[in-house]
Amino acid sequence: MDSSAREDQAAAYAAELRFRTGGPAIFGVWSQPDVADHKFTEWLGAYSRPGAALTLTALTGGTARPVKSWTYEGGLTTGAV
Repeated sequence: MDSSAREDQAAAYAAELRFRTGGPAIFGVWSQPDVADHKFTEWLGAYSRPGAALTLTALTGGTARPVKSWTYEGGLTTGAV
């Protein structure tokens, strides 16, 4: 097994939904990217309202890489957010 395969296996995916700036949040971490992406989409459908912000981040070896984010005001952004 090469090092990139080990890195992929060690990755986690974190989604955070903040209902308003500085307000309460829902946070979850999953080992499978498709599960985390599904949860991101599910939360987006259920909680999209003014002031809400949603982020999906890949966590690998202590490094966080933004995958996508969404705000009611700005819409969806993918990649480096």
